[in-house]
Amino acid sequence: MLRTSRFVATFLAGLAAAWQPAAAHAAEDETQLWLMFDSSMPLNARTDLSFLVMPRFRDASRGQDQLILRMAVDHELSDAVNLGGGLTYVIGPESFRPYQQVQLSHGDVSLRFRLEEITGGGVDRMGLRERVQLRYRTDLGGDSSLSLSGEWIDAVRSENRDTLPARDQWRAAASLKHDFDQHFHAGFGYTLIIAPAREGLPTRHIHAPLLSAGWSF
Repeated sequence: MLRTSRFVATFLAGLAAAWQPAAAHAAEDETQLWLMFDSSMPLNARTDLSFLVMPRFRDASRGQDQLILRMAVDHELSDAVNLGGGLTYVIGPESFRPYQQVQLSHGDVSLRFRLEEITGGGVDRMGLRERVQLRYRTDLGGDSSLSLSGEWIDAVRSENRDTLPARDQWRAAASLKHDFDQHFHAGFGYTLIIAPAREGLPTRHIHAPLLSAGWSF
C-alpha cells in the first residue's frame, strides 16, 4: 500500500508539473466521449492477437467524430520484455498508422516505446511519431484493477513536406477495470490531453471520459 501511495503521489506531481507551463497561456478546452471495445486471443503460450474498436465523439463545432480500428500482435520475450506491432486505421480524417513497440516491465510498472508511422490519402510522405508511456497497474481485489499512465507523444515529421507536424502532446490517464468472469471485462476512465501552445495557437486541453468493455477468448 505504501508503494502504491508513493507512485500515485509521483504520478500526480508529474501531471501538475506538465500542467504548469500549459496554464501560462490562454487555453482552448474541448470535451470528448470515448468508447472502447477490445478482444484478444492467444496464438500460442507467449503471443496474443488483439482487436480494438474505439469511437470518439466530439462537439460538431470542434470537428468531426473519429473511429479508430486496431489490430495488434504482442509477443512476450520474458517477464520483463514484450515486443509488438500492429496497424491502426483512423476514420475522421482517414489515415493508416502501422506501429512497432517494445515494452519493459518490472512488477506493477511498465515503460513502453512506440514508433508510429502515419500515411493516408493526400499525403506526400510518411509522417512519424514517437510515443513513450509510463504505466502503473495494480490489483484492487475482487477482480478489479487500477491503471495510471503518463505519455509523451513527439510529432517527429509531418505527412506533408510544406506543413509543420501536428503539435506534441502530453497525456495522462486513469482507469478502473473489473473482470466479471474469465472472458468479459468492463470499466471506465478519464484521459487528459495537453497540446502546448505553438506559433499563435493556444494551448489545447482535451478532456475525455472513457467507457470500455472487452472479451478475451
